[in-house]
Amino acid sequence: MLHYNAHNPKQLVINWHLTEACNYSCRYCYAHWQRDESVKDLIRQDYQIHQLLSELRGFFDPINSRNPLAWKMAWSNTRLNIAGGEPLLFPSVVENTVKFARRVGLRASLITNGSLLTERIARRIGSSLEVLGISIDSAQPFSNRLIGRINSQGEFLDLGQLQRAVEAIRERNPAIKIKLNTVVNRVNWQDNFSDLISLIQPDKWKVLRVLPVTDQSMTITDEEFQFFLNRHRKYRKIAVVEDNQDMVESYIMVDPQGRFFQNSPCSVGYEYSQPILGVGAEKAFSQVNFDVDKFSSRYPGNGGGLA
Repeated sequence: MLHYNAHNPKQLVINWHLTEACNYSCRYCYAHWQRDESVKDLIRQDYQIHQLLSELRGFFDPINSRNPLAWKMAWSNTRLNIAGGEPLLFPSVVENTVKFARRVGLRASLITNGSLLTERIARRIGSSLEVLGISIDSAQPFSNRLIGRINSQGEFLDLGQLQRAVEAIRERNPAIKIKLNTVVNRVNWQDNFSDLISLIQPDKWKVLRVLPVTDQSMTITDEEFQFFLNRHRKYRKIAVVEDNQDMVESYIMVDPQGRFFQNSPCSVGYEYSQPILGVGAEKAFSQVNFDVDKFSSRYPGNGGGLA
């Protein structure tokens, strides 16, 4: 019989960044990985996606006593959070990944910048998602241009299209949770997000301080971050705030080549495991650090929540 401490997040979340490709070029984007040129991205082969998800499901099974996390925390189910880059550049891959995840016993969620989320896509995958996360760092064209949230045709996020897509997905799946993600940075720390929140009406709003993983030019001071938080304090009931240190070693993350990776607390960039499909999830996970206390404290009371 396993013995657990007080940590009980109820749901364990695995973030799989299935692609580095994106239609935006955010200056502080952390979705850039050191590539092993001998290994192809897993999205090129459906069978590799299925193998990866099966391996993750087995290792992170709540009753797998060989997983070292099982001795430190308890969870009742595991969710695959599909991220990028921008995963909806490959809508059929996303749809198949969601199907594979559910087939092997994983719950599924999606993180998107919203620009490619149409009503049609929302209806096709909405009923299979537990959480839809939408990353929006500004509703202002000027700010978005400076950040790099603009596509190669010079187009910004169409908030009207996004609102219709969110309405369609809520109609298709009334139980779905909508989460808004915002990275507070050098450009947007004085922006007012009230109109945007009223438009999307998210169940959760994750507010993250820009993490200098690849570029330190967009960082902000403690006072500037606090200014943003104070300005939006009326949303504290839905807000989950993460400062830089909160994000280090507190996520389970897999890169497009199927390696666990982790923020390095001592340097810019990432630390990587060997490919999961090459050595197995157990050995690969042992090669990166994971802070149970940080993970568990992110959502006190409701556990893994909407990570």
